[in-house]
Amino acid sequence: MKFSFYLILFSVCLNTSLVFAKGNLNDINYSEIVKKRPIELYNNNQKQNSFDSCTDLFPKENPKKTTELTYFKKFKWGIRELCSDNFAVLYADRTKTPLLVIEKLSAKQLKNKSEGLQRTDFFFSDPRTPTNGRAKASDYKNVHPSVDRGHLASAGNAITPRGMAQTFALSNIFPQDSDNNRGPWRKIEADVRKYISRSDGDIYILSGLIFDKQENSVKVGKNKVWKPSRIFKLVYNPNEEKVWVYLMKNESTSIVPTPISYEKFVDETGVKFGFIDNNKSSNEISDKISNEKDILIENIKSKLLEFLKNFIQTLIMKIFK
Repeated sequence: MKFSFYLILFSVCLNTSLVFAKGNLNDINYSEIVKKRPIELYNNNQKQNSFDSCTDLFPKENPKKTTELTYFKKFKWGIRELCSDNFAVLYADRTKTPLLVIEKLSAKQLKNKSEGLQRTDFFFSDPRTPTNGRAKASDYKNVHPSVDRGHLASAGNAITPRGMAQTFALSNIFPQDSDNNRGPWRKIEADVRKYISRSDGDIYILSGLIFDKQENSVKVGKNKVWKPSRIFKLVYNPNEEKVWVYLMKNESTSIVPTPISYEKFVDETGVKFGFIDNNKSSNEISDKISNEKDILIENIKSKLLEFLKNFIQTLIMKIFK
């Protein structure tokens, strides 16, 4: 009888210890997991080469209409479909980079994201990609001109510790001009989050790479990671049927590009997304941005003229006193 009692007591204590250990692991040890066992960052469904387990991240829950882009042919690019907690990646073995990353984010998620969430800042090769189709962190070192390990799914968009760690997988990373990454691209990421924090419902973010030179693209590191010539970030608000795109060259600049309409983006890149209907919504947002800029300029002119007028009047009064 006593033996049974102690056995039950021991089992309860052991289970309690495991629960606390698991809780602590979830809270603080993701950096350690990344360094030693990165595959453990992903659940069994996420280890599959399929978007089946994360269709909810896609506009209209339709991965096919989101990722069947004009020049991304599966047989040619070695395409992989990778799910993470809060983003999905269309990955290419050929370029050893993501081609397109899809995120779904809401104001509620940003508001309720884990307190004290900090950047993992540990980049790692995605164990779900083949050895001959993946980049290594060392590929980004000693490159001239220098490049950053640029995120497509922003680390700033992560809402959980595990989700944060997942953004540093090299399947979400591309060779990005350092000034570009630390300047305008960072500002774009922050501006998109600000927009989402003021919006109702889910907002979709599609970030992608364009290799205008195809096979002749610049390649970095021992594993020949392709450096894209252009990058883009498309924002889609299905609640208001609005679409707009930031499109910029992957080169040194401090200028944040003005958002353009989806139609102009298609004209300039040839990239189309099947889930976007032909409508005037993207033109409307582009027109709105242009009108707001015109109003701002007019307000500045008006205030400047008023200041000059008051200054001249004051000066004249002092002269004739």
